[in-house]
Amino acid sequence: MAKHFSRKQLLERLQRELDAGKPLLMFGAGTGLTARCAELGGADIIAVYSTAHYRMAAQPSLLAWLPYENANELVVRMAKDILPAVKETPCIAGIGAHDPRLNIEKFIDELLEMGFCGFTNEPFVGIYGSEFGAQLEAAGLGFSKEVELIKICHERDLFTVGWAFTADEGRRMAEAGADVIGAIVGVTAGGLTGASKTQKLEHAAAQIQEICQAAKAVNPDIMVLTHGGPFKDVETAEYSLLHTDAVGYASGSSGERIPTESSVIEITKQYKKIRTSK
Repeated sequence: MAKHFSRKQLLERLQRELDAGKPLLMFGAGTGLTARCAELGGADIIAVYSTAHYRMAAQPSLLAWLPYENANELVVRMAKDILPAVKETPCIAGIGAHDPRLNIEKFIDELLEMGFCGFTNEPFVGIYGSEFGAQLEAAGLGFSKEVELIKICHERDLFTVGWAFTADEGRRMAEAGADVIGAIVGVTAGGLTGASKTQKLEHAAAQIQEICQAAKAVNPDIMVLTHGGPFKDVETAEYSLLHTDAVGYASGSSGERIPTESSVIEITKQYKKIRTSK
C-alpha cells in the first residue's frame, strides 16, 4: 500500500529533488501497472483521477467531462487497484468538487483512509472554456468550487495541486494555498486518442509563464508543473521547463497512454516477424 506522507514531508521530498537540480514529475496513473512502473522509474508524485481511467480504456480523456459516470466514485474504484501497487511514492487523488451532493470533508477523510496524502481539482471546468465556464459559475458549479476544495485541504494542512488554465486561475489557486500549480494548456496531443490540433510550443510556453508569474506574485515559493497541449513527450516537456519558470512536468497521456500504444504496437509487430521454419 502507498506510504503516507504529511504535507510537510511531501514538500520536503519535492524540495530535495529541486535542490539536487532535478525536475519534478507528477505521473497521472490509470492502472496499477503504470503506477508501479512510474514509481520504479522515479516519479515524485502519482496522481489518480478520472481522465486516466478513460485514456487507458482506449477512449479520449475528454469522455471524463461528459455525464456518463460519477468522477468521484470512479476515483475510489481506481484507487483499489492503484494504491496497493505503489509502495513508497506519495499518491494524490482528483476530487470533482462541483457535485452539490458531495460532502467534501467526509470524502477527503475517506480518501485519506484509503491511503492518499494529497488532493487536486480534477475534473476541472476550465476544459469547457470561458462561456460555459461562466454559466457553471453562475449556477454555483464553477471554478470557485475547485478553489474552495484547495482552500479546505490547505486549512487541514493537506498537500494540494491546483490545476489552472489561465493566469487568473493560477493566482486564485495560489491565494487558496495550493502547494503546486498544474499549469495546463489543453488536452495532450498525439497518439490514438489525443488532440489532433494544438498550439505551437512558443505560444503554449508563454501561456504557462503567465500562470507562473501570477501564482508566484502571490507565493514566490510555489512550484509550477507544466501539462497538456503540445507538451507531449520528453523533448517538449523539457522545452516547457527551459522557457518558463516551471520546475516540473505533469505527465498524463504522455506518460502512460502514448508510450503504451507505441510499445505494444511495436512488440506485436516484432512477434509477428518470428520465424516459423526450422
